Amino acid sequence: MQHLWLEVIDTNMDEAVPQRIAAHYEKRPDEPFADTGAAIGRLLALGATPRDLCLLMRGTAYETVFATLYALGDPGVDGDGVFNLHEELLTADPSGMEGRPGSV
Repeated sequence: MQHLWLEVIDTNMDEAVPQRIAAHYEKRPDEPFADTGAAIGRLLALGATPRDLCLLMRGTAYETVFATLYALGDPGVDGDGVFNLHEELLTADPSGMEGRPGSV
């Protein structure tokens, strides 16, 4: 569990990350979740600080890890099928757009 906390949750506290995310997606506007970069840019323009965004990302990461671990404890989850779930995540987007802009 400590690995998840340190490598998934707390890594979101690097205040350079929001700007790097925005710059990355500005160069790759058709990638999954590219609209995240534009949203970060708008929030920064409205006065949010990089730390504000880091706190939001950290909280979201925690909720996501928690929900995933909770779901894995579901008796209906097949233990053998759990190991490669990360490879199927983008294909699980109900819109069929694999998280790309406009998928929500």
